[in-house]
Amino acid sequence: LCWSRGRRREKRDLRLKVIDLRPMFMSFEFNCRTADNVELILEGTFFWELVDLQAMLKVTSDTTGDVCNHARSRFIERVSKVTLQEFMGNFNLIAESVYKEDDSFYKSRGVNIHSLEVSGYRCASSSTANILEQIIQETTNRMNRLQLQESENEVQIAQIKGDIAEEKAKAELLEVQITNSNMKSSTEGEAEALKIKGFLEGIAKDVPDLKHRIDMWKTLRKTDALNAVCANGSKMFYTPNDVDLRIDTSD
Repeated sequence: LCWSRGRRREKRDLRLKVIDLRPMFMSFEFNCRTADNVELILEGTFFWELVDLQAMLKVTSDTTGDVCNHARSRFIERVSKVTLQEFMGNFNLIAESVYKEDDSFYKSRGVNIHSLEVSGYRCASSSTANILEQIIQETTNRMNRLQLQESENEVQIAQIKGDIAEEKAKAELLEVQITNSNMKSSTEGEAEALKIKGFLEGIAKDVPDLKHRIDMWKTLRKTDALNAVCANGSKMFYTPNDVDLRIDTSD
């Protein structure tokens, strides 16, 4: 047997006396062109295994050359249908389709491809490579900006949620305060009503007239108010009308 060797399998001078049937890695490199006419150099690795020696001997005498050349033709076919941008986003899917969708070719040669990975790619033209590098750099910068914006948005959202929670807490506090104030006012009102009722009923025998009793209550309340004002050291000034002042003169 004489197998091809090298990353591009350009030399067929690897003579074999013993065949290793264990799974092994095999690197490759070849050129292909995208739909928007960008020539790329692809680099990758096969993880493969020779599982049927008789089938291999029956079909081919250059297993490595057949595997790499077939993969190259499939890569050229698939890459030519996508743009550079599409290839950059889906090259692993393209590599997977190269060996999974054409498995019969490898099986007929007694080969099982466990995986095929594209480890790298670059532009064949240096000028195009510079443009590609700029595109990649701009893509990276845009991703960084988007990530920074997302972080800022998350901070703003957290602040907004915090403000909403704070306003809800304030609304709940205000509601509780209003409820407590209403309860307090209601209790105080009931207590005042009981006090008035007790006063009016207590002097009913001595003062049968309800209107007089009410006037007496009002007078007492005025007295309480005056005492409350005087307790703070305040000064009050009365007009004649306030104290029912009359000046009598005699001839």
